[in-house]
Amino acid sequence: MPVTLRHPMRLRLLGTACALLVLALPAHAHEGPPFPVIVDQRVGSMIVSVWADPDIGTGTFYVVLEPAADGALPEDITVEVGVWPVSGRLEEVRYRAAPEPVRYGARYFTEVAFDEGEWWNVRIVVRSAGGSGELTVEVEATPDGTLGPISLILYLLPFLAVGGLWIKAVLHQRRVASS
Repeated sequence: MPVTLRHPMRLRLLGTACALLVLALPAHAHEGPPFPVIVDQRVGSMIVSVWADPDIGTGTFYVVLEPAADGALPEDITVEVGVWPVSGRLEEVRYRAAPEPVRYGARYFTEVAFDEGEWWNVRIVVRSAGGSGELTVEVEATPDGTLGPISLILYLLPFLAVGGLWIKAVLHQRRVASS
């Protein structure tokens, strides 16, 4: 016997309300892990890639270095990340990146402050005996994508809906079997 809905109008209204709720939530440009903003650019004897997660408040930057040839990276590398708004409302602020242990090449990490959601200039300054240089890129500082406790409820809704439908189907089958 097929499962029939007793109140299809209520189900449609609930579905419409959920769709409108999801559409009314603000869209975020980025949520998740860092993404590449500069890929394989040569600076001196090094190949530089930069990964960023430019969240409003605290943004993170990873600067990944590899030797340009079969050689090794210089021992005296320093990396700085400078940021300032494209609008020019603030001066550049530089942050020193700290080295992190990796198996190959080198990786440097720093956190930077983004006070507003807007486009920011980012300057990566790499210095070493093997060569020095700068790379620049623009990134957009965006909200970190969390809505606080509301996120948990929002992400649980589909699972609760499927669970509720499953329980309803089991109860319906029991009623049909007992009659």
